[in-house]
Amino acid sequence: MTRTGQAARDAVPPEAVLTPAAVAGRLGVAVATLRSWDRRHGLGPSSREPGRHRRYTVGDLRRLERVVQLVRQGVPVASAAATVSAGAVPRIAPAGDVPDRVASRRRRSLRGAAEKLDPDAFRRIVVGFLDRHGTVDTWQKLLVPFLQELGERCAEPGGPVEVEHLATDGIIAALHAIPSGHTSAGSVLLACAPEEQHSLPLEVLRHALAERGRGTIALGARVPPQSLLAAVTARNPPATVVWAHSAELARLVPAAELTGTRLYVAGPGWDGVPLPEGARHLRSLPDALDALTGPT
Repeated sequence: MTRTGQAARDAVPPEAVLTPAAVAGRLGVAVATLRSWDRRHGLGPSSREPGRHRRYTVGDLRRLERVVQLVRQGVPVASAAATVSAGAVPRIAPAGDVPDRVASRRRRSLRGAAEKLDPDAFRRIVVGFLDRHGTVDTWQKLLVPFLQELGERCAEPGGPVEVEHLATDGIIAALHAIPSGHTSAGSVLLACAPEEQHSLPLEVLRHALAERGRGTIALGARVPPQSLLAAVTARNPPATVVWAHSAELARLVPAAELTGTRLYVAGPGWDGVPLPEGARHLRSLPDALDALTGPT
């Protein structure tokens, strides 16, 4: 934080009370996120008056600032909230700390919620795992095995395609329930190849980058070549990631024309597709985080 930014931050009078919108604006999160943190983690205003709107004190703001700081360092929200409430120093658990038995048990719960077509229960399970274990373990130990099994079932005649659609929507809703990072001059541009409709892997990457303080600009699915080129020209991002699940779609990307940015590609569609000099194929979520959170 610059000295000017620090001065502005400290300029809030200690006796001031702030609206949820004002606090959300200072933290760079949505008001809905504040409500969720209040309900699920006890991170609401320290005092309430019946019949009146919620108001946050400066102490509440400082406490939430610390939570946001920890979350963007990779600490799950539940752990960050407990740490700040206790005044303790957090331990940032490395990926791989989740016991297999825990992940297996939660996958069974996730499967049950999906098969019952219960989107609320499905989303709560994913959000809870994200809170406790972070994005990398949630993706690698909970979601990828679940989605692989579901994909095999959907490939069979009469497979439960409706369950697959509910699961994809539920995962994206869970990711959006937790705040992402700020966009800035150092934000990474994320885009799907033209006609690529499977944007979930980029949603997961966006969330994982936010945990580490790296902002993103997400263009979503089916980005036309001219739109991708225009976005790179307009934003001049230090890094751009383009996802494709098939070689046919990967070849539609104007990779050789994406100059002025470090190009990364992701997804199985890039296997065997020639890349421009300097471009790199990201093979896994940890690989992507290592490449994109270092100096660009």
